[in-house]
Amino acid sequence: MLDLGLGGKVAIITGGSEGLGRAAAQRLAVEGARVAICARRPDVLERAAEGIRKASGQVLARSVDVSKADQIDKFVGEVVSEWGGVDILLNNAGTSAAASFEAVDDAAWLHDFELKFFAAVRLCRLCIPHMKKRGGGRIINVTNLGAKTPSARGLPTSVSRAAGINLTKSLANEYAPTRSS
Repeated sequence: MLDLGLGGKVAIITGGSEGLGRAAAQRLAVEGARVAICARRPDVLERAAEGIRKASGQVLARSVDVSKADQIDKFVGEVVSEWGGVDILLNNAGTSAAASFEAVDDAAWLHDFELKFFAAVRLCRLCIPHMKKRGGGRIINVTNLGAKTPSARGLPTSVSRAAGINLTKSLANEYAPTRSS
């Protein structure tokens, strides 16, 4: 069996109750990481947490709306208090809102950016100092193909996800610059 070196690592996964987030949480837990998952729906979240526990994984599950800064602050604080830090952050929360330009009002734009972009910004801001204290970490920001190749009627998701790609590249340039030989 391949040891991925995840034993004892602490991972935060947003949108961890279903789909890619749940699958990532389950896999990280099976590999020995302690996983903190959050999502908005407590019933679906608890089913995901129970599945991780049954697979002998350590999980902390909290109902969190990541579009709310105070809820993100509280969640990260609970994770750090419980497990002493953060090694992995998987920003996965978000829906795939898709409409034509004229159908997207200001409220929809703001909600999409709060949920996908600003949540990632806030989580990175909170987690990076803990990762630095532990000697490094990993941040994965989930986007979609529409971020690079937007389709007609793919708003606001294609724009907020494109911002997520730029955030990821900027963070990589700042915190993990490539070294020339």
